[in-house]
Amino acid sequence: MILRFRTLTFLLILITLSGFLTVFAFNAYHATEKLLKEEALVSLSQSSGAIRHELNTYLRLVDQELHSLKSVEGLQTAMAHGGELSLQQLIMESDRSISKRRFQFVILSSLNNSRCYLIKSRLISIGNNVCREVYRQYTQGMSKEWNVFRTEEDVLLAKDYLVTDSDKKVIGRMVGGIKLSNNTLLLSQLVNRAVVDLDSAVLTLSGVTVNHYSTLNKADASKKEWLQGRSLEKYTSDFSQFGEGLELTLTASQDNTRSLAIQFIKLLGIGALVGLIVSAAVAALLSAALDKQLQNLVIYIRNLVKDGEGEEWSQGTIHEFNRIGEEIDFIVKELFENRLELKGTNARLEQTLMEKRTILYQLIQNQEQERSHLAQELHDELGQLLTAVRVETVLLEHQLPQGSRSLEHSTKIKQLVSDMYATVYDRIMSLRPVELDGLGLSQSIQQISTLSSLRQTGVKIALDIEEVNVPPGADIHLYRIAQEALTNIMKHALATEVAISLYSDENKIVLSIIDNGQGLEQSGGSLKKHEGFGLLGMKERCEYIGAELSIASEEGVSLRVVVPLSDELV
Repeated sequence: MILRFRTLTFLLILITLSGFLTVFAFNAYHATEKLLKEEALVSLSQSSGAIRHELNTYLRLVDQELHSLKSVEGLQTAMAHGGELSLQQLIMESDRSISKRRFQFVILSSLNNSRCYLIKSRLISIGNNVCREVYRQYTQGMSKEWNVFRTEEDVLLAKDYLVTDSDKKVIGRMVGGIKLSNNTLLLSQLVNRAVVDLDSAVLTLSGVTVNHYSTLNKADASKKEWLQGRSLEKYTSDFSQFGEGLELTLTASQDNTRSLAIQFIKLLGIGALVGLIVSAAVAALLSAALDKQLQNLVIYIRNLVKDGEGEEWSQGTIHEFNRIGEEIDFIVKELFENRLELKGTNARLEQTLMEKRTILYQLIQNQEQERSHLAQELHDELGQLLTAVRVETVLLEHQLPQGSRSLEHSTKIKQLVSDMYATVYDRIMSLRPVELDGLGLSQSIQQISTLSSLRQTGVKIALDIEEVNVPPGADIHLYRIAQEALTNIMKHALATEVAISLYSDENKIVLSIIDNGQGLEQSGGSLKKHEGFGLLGMKERCEYIGAELSIASEEGVSLRVVVPLSDELV
């Protein structure tokens, strides 16, 4: 998918601004959430203090009631001679003189614990063995303060009092107080004094829950509020003054923070939406300005490159684009000036190259003509003279007597003449092969003298030469290329095998010469350029006849000349 610069710029700016907006909203949300939590903890701390104060006040009133109760007339007599029924009746009648009874149980016991009576409120349930169990725990240590202790079934908060007769003689003990375990009524009474709405209050002793109060009903408790776990805060208050391990844990109501959180989230959402709209508008304006400048720059470059002339870059609102336009204007003008200079230089080089090629082709043509003329003169004149010398030598032999020593010299002269003729013939063949005119290129290549020299050195020669119709004037150049290639193999290749092929198809003639020698030197992964006249002459001849020359060197050297039959020769 290809996007315009304007779209990319818009998206980039929008993403950047949205990123800043998201970071701001995230930080604001967490900061506000932290403030809400801190406020909830402060409110819970204040509520815990209020509950502690309410509990102390309640216990002080209970203490006053119990202190008045131990002084009730007839209590000593009932403890010494009466029974539980008489004590129950006495305490119940004494309640009438008390404005409101707050203690929930009273334990009366003789000093020797021979008699122990439990008087309790009808609204609470305490185990049957609590009388002697509580008395036994209080006899282990005297205390004038409120203490928490655990029975087999319940957790109680009680205080100890001595019961005396009229003579101030101690006749027994009285332990009274309230029940903490499962006393929801007492806990709800305390929670009502909290300065903030609570979801729950949990009273624990040594980590074990003894009393629990919750303002949620079952339907509310089953709901999965989206703020639950995020806005609910807990605060634990230490009540160890009544007993080690006694703690009260308060949980803030989510109704306290829900409205603030919802308002904040709405405000944050509206702010984010407004910020996003503003960001989109700013991004659109900036991207439009950038795109306009960029389009102007593109059109300016297109017109400038097209003809090299045009109006100067018009200044825009973006400084960087103005600098780019000025630099492009300067660069393009310099390029066009250089291009005009290069055109003139190239035209002069082309003219020089054409003149060089014309001279080169003329030299090649003159060279071949000179070679042909020299070969013809050697064949006609020197060949005839050598033949005449041989004939005269034969006539001289017929005139000499048999056994004459002159006959030996005559024979040597004939051999020298034959050697001279063979040498002259080789030179004639190197200058202008006679077979080329009479038998054609295929036979002439097979008669190259270098092949004989290669065979004499043990090189295997493989010939695959077909009869081909060579365009006029191209045969001698193909012959010279083959001759030069075989000479290079003889001098430099150190080859043991040489393969020569010549064939043609509908549109080309192909000459291929391959050896398995040491190959050409390579430099930088490509064949090192050889400046020798041999390869240079091959290239010039190929250019002259319009052929394509390719040389590869891997294991040995592979030379390939392709002559298009459709091309006209120079």
